[in-house]
Amino acid sequence: MASRLRWVLACLVACVLPPAWGDGTVQLIASEEGGAYLEAADAFRAAFGAAHPLRSWSLAQLDGAQLRALSGEHDLIVAIGLRAARTLAYHYGGQAAVLTLMLPRASAERLLWPVGVPRRKVSHVYIDQPASRTLGLVAAAFPQARRVALVVSAENAEAVKALQQDAVRRHLSLNLNTVAQADDVAPALREVLPDSDVLLLLPDSIAIHAGNVQNVLLTTYRYRVPVVGFSHGLSRAGAVAAVYSSPAQIGRQGGLMALHWKPENGDLPASRDSDAFSVVFNPQVARSLGVILPDLAQVRKLLGAEED
Repeated sequence: MASRLRWVLACLVACVLPPAWGDGTVQLIASEEGGAYLEAADAFRAAFGAAHPLRSWSLAQLDGAQLRALSGEHDLIVAIGLRAARTLAYHYGGQAAVLTLMLPRASAERLLWPVGVPRRKVSHVYIDQPASRTLGLVAAAFPQARRVALVVSAENAEAVKALQQDAVRRHLSLNLNTVAQADDVAPALREVLPDSDVLLLLPDSIAIHAGNVQNVLLTTYRYRVPVVGFSHGLSRAGAVAAVYSSPAQIGRQGGLMALHWKPENGDLPASRDSDAFSVVFNPQVARSLGVILPDLAQVRKLLGAEED
């Protein structure tokens, strides 16, 4: 009877707690099930192959104790999305290497890891695009544009520096307005748009987010200023052009980076943007603004973007 009871208890524990793996296991944790997170996870698996055992979770399946247990092993945890990354950082147990996918650079840099976590054990594949790629699209899609409007918060200070440097090289001027809170965005747009040829949007938790993006696009439409966005969704919503890395492209980049992870000491390659990216146009909005766009296939080829 006693032995049967011990067997039942062992089975219950196995159902509740994550299974124990040996060194060299990848624990894939998505912020939510399905959608973009599943797309990124599938691409990661395809690129990573069978280099190490891999276990997949959604964040809802794991509580704090389980996350601490996972991150206490000499394994690699891949957090997909900001919610998974923030929750993992809060409950981090102190030994596992961590790779995050689909985070803006500013959000990744603000993650609160426990004191003493080696930088070499935490890496990211950012959702942002490098300045050369973003302004390359501006130059290719709007060759007559010279003044580029930019409304951001202080979290994008480093991105602004990179854009300013690349703008000088391309003989573009940045019409910059930095906001401190969401209520400042509308007046900032009214200040910069009259003297701008294009508005460039960057991922920014204060300046551009789900709650205000429609108002931002409507304001630019009233001022007849085309928008260059950072996601396919922004293009569908009203941006004339967008350059972005899809969840699948980011997941594939993450899988390739994970192939260089060293389980014996947790070393990971340095954080980076995705090498692969896409470019899309919204020809309907362009026509309504009187914008004549170049051939999309030629622009993609010029920039090195993947075909949709």
